[in-house]
Amino acid sequence: MGRMYSILMDAVTIAAAKDLISVTVAAYKSLILHELNVTQQGSETSDTGAIQIHRASGTAGVGTATTPRPLDPGDAAMGGTTLTNLTTDETAGNIITRRAFNTLAGLQWLPPPKNQIIVGGQGIIVVRLDIAITSVALNAELIVEELG
Repeated sequence: MGRMYSILMDAVTIAAAKDLISVTVAAYKSLILHELNVTQQGSETSDTGAIQIHRASGTAGVGTATTPRPLDPGDAAMGGTTLTNLTTDETAGNIITRRAFNTLAGLQWLPPPKNQIIVGGQGIIVVRLDIAITSVALNAELIVEELG
């Protein structure tokens, strides 16, 4: 078993389709995506959004450098590069999954072990809000396991 981390984009006002989280995996490591949660706070307006997870085909993204938080406080820092709230999106690649959600209910993606997405060393995985929604303070949390 590898080390578990939480990558959090917390209460960022979003009104347009954009990349929410981008992770470039460290060389000689692998990453397993265990869970994704997308919620909002402060809005009573119902809206429909869509989240997609895709592999980027190149590094072009610009965003806020974010430190993944280890779930076990004794674990070392996660390798690679993590960005949230990207102002320039990553170069689009293959979409792996896409899920619609209601902004009031939020989204929890919790795949069974055989359906978990694995990203190899130096691969880039992106969580993208694919449909513009009514302006809202959005939270996105990705739970990952780093191997190697």
